[in-house]
Amino acid sequence: MQRNVGAQTMAIEYKDYYAALGVKKDASADDIKRAYRRLAREHHPDLKPERHKAQAESRFKELNEAYEVLSDPKKKAKYDQLGPGDTPEFDAGPRATGGGPAYEFRPGGQEDFSGFSDFFEGLFGGGGRQGFGVDDASRSGPKRGQDVEAELPLSLEEALRGGEKRLSIMTPVLCPSCGGSGRKGRGFCPACGGVGETQRERTITAHLPRHIVDGTKLRLRGQGGSAPGGGAAGDLYLRIRLRPHPRYKVSGSDLETVVTVMPWTAALGGEASVPTLEGALRIKIPAGTHAGRALRVPGKGLGKEVDSRGDLYVVVRIDIPESADGRMERLYREMKGAQP
Repeated sequence: MQRNVGAQTMAIEYKDYYAALGVKKDASADDIKRAYRRLAREHHPDLKPERHKAQAESRFKELNEAYEVLSDPKKKAKYDQLGPGDTPEFDAGPRATGGGPAYEFRPGGQEDFSGFSDFFEGLFGGGGRQGFGVDDASRSGPKRGQDVEAELPLSLEEALRGGEKRLSIMTPVLCPSCGGSGRKGRGFCPACGGVGETQRERTITAHLPRHIVDGTKLRLRGQGGSAPGGGAAGDLYLRIRLRPHPRYKVSGSDLETVVTVMPWTAALGGEASVPTLEGALRIKIPAGTHAGRALRVPGKGLGKEVDSRGDLYVVVRIDIPESADGRMERLYREMKGAQP
C-alpha cells in the first residue's frame, strides 16, 4: 500500500473475496456460507501441525475477511461496485476518479480492524462492522439453521422394501462454547474456529418410500443444522445411492439379469429359473430363442410411483457342454446337416 500524506490518499491493492472463498459472483448466500464453513474447518490453525500454523492463520484470516464482506448485503453491495482491476485510492473526500461513490478512510475510528487487510479497512473503515465471520441475527431476526446433505447407500432389496431406515450421520450443531456467535471476546472462538458450529453424530430414522431409484433425494424437515437465536432448524437431504448388485444392472426402475440355457432349450423352448429380488422365478423360454434376446418379466423391477413397479429383463445366454459323448456328437452333426 502506498501512502501520500500530503494528498491524504492511499493506493490499496484489490482483494478478490469471491476467489478467496472459491465461489462465483452470482453465488447465493447459502452457497457462500457453505463455502466459508468448509474452508474455515479445513484451514483452522488448531488443526494444523506447528510448522504449518502460520500459513493456516494467514489463510484463515483471509477467509474470515472475505466472509465478513460477502455475508453482509450492505458490505457486499459496496464491494461489488469495484471491479477486479480496481486499485482504488481512498481519501477524506470523494474519489479522484469521479463518478463513483465517496469512500472514507478514518484511521483510529471506533471499530477494531485487527486481522483485516488495509483494503477492508479502507473500504469499510467508516461504516462499522456488524459481525465477524458469522451472521448477525439482529439484522433480520432469527436465522434458519443450515440445510445438510448426506448420502444414504442402499441395497436393491432395501430400496424395494422401503419402510424405516435408521442411520447415523454427522450434522452441525451450535458451538456450545460460543453459542453460535463464532466469537470469544475480541477473537475467534477456539472451540469452533469462528465457524459458530461443531459436528455431532446423530442417529435418525428415515421413512423410505417404495419408489426409490438411484439419485432420489429425500427431505427430512427440521433434521438439519441448529439455528442461533431460536431460529428453526434446517432440513436434512438424503441422496440415495444404490449399491452395485452382483446379479442386476439398474436402469431407472428396471432391472436386467442373465439366464443361461442349453442349446436344445433355446431351440425347442422350455423353462428356466431366474433370480428376482423376492426369490427365484421360473419363466418360459420361447422356441427359437437366440443368444442375447431379452425376455421381459413385468413388475419385477424396483418400485415406481403410484404403487407400480419397473420390469425385469432377462438376457438369454446359451451354454455349450464342455464335452460331448458319441451320441451327442452325432446329434450335433445331424443338426448341422439339417441346416437350410
